[in-house]
Amino acid sequence: ENGKERITRILFPGDLFGLEALSEAAYPLTAVVLQDSEICSVPRDQFFAFLRSNPDMSLDMIRLLVSEIAEARAQMTSMSFKDARMRVATFLLSLISAGEGNSPNSCSLTLPLTSQEIGEILELSPQTVSRTWHALRKEGLIEKRGRRLVIQDLHALEATARR
Repeated sequence: ENGKERITRILFPGDLFGLEALSEAAYPLTAVVLQDSEICSVPRDQFFAFLRSNPDMSLDMIRLLVSEIAEARAQMTSMSFKDARMRVATFLLSLISAGEGNSPNSCSLTLPLTSQEIGEILELSPQTVSRTWHALRKEGLIEKRGRRLVIQDLHALEATARR
């Protein structure tokens, strides 16, 4: 409405989105696909009819929605009390848990977003994100080349996210 964008979530294969349409006639958000994707959509009326005729699925949907609310609350709290290092570390850990399988203490991933976009998500300037990458590299926690990132010490990164 005011011309500004806000990245609220990163989705991975199998994730659901668009649930806001269950409570509003018009979908209030925009989704941007960063790579070739297949998206399945269900008309609202058909979805409601399905839920009415499948009570177990309705309960599962309630559980999913409650977990999304809890996740949003945790994210708001996390962003309120964490410094830049903690925010970046938490963000990286969220990408690992949702992404590729790796070894117990190190892993690699391709960042799906630019430092600018990551800054928008974490409410940090791109310069702060860049300085944080540099500090984490200097400490031997990560190795970064462009969007390719290797987490060299997963346990230390987890500790950084909790401090």
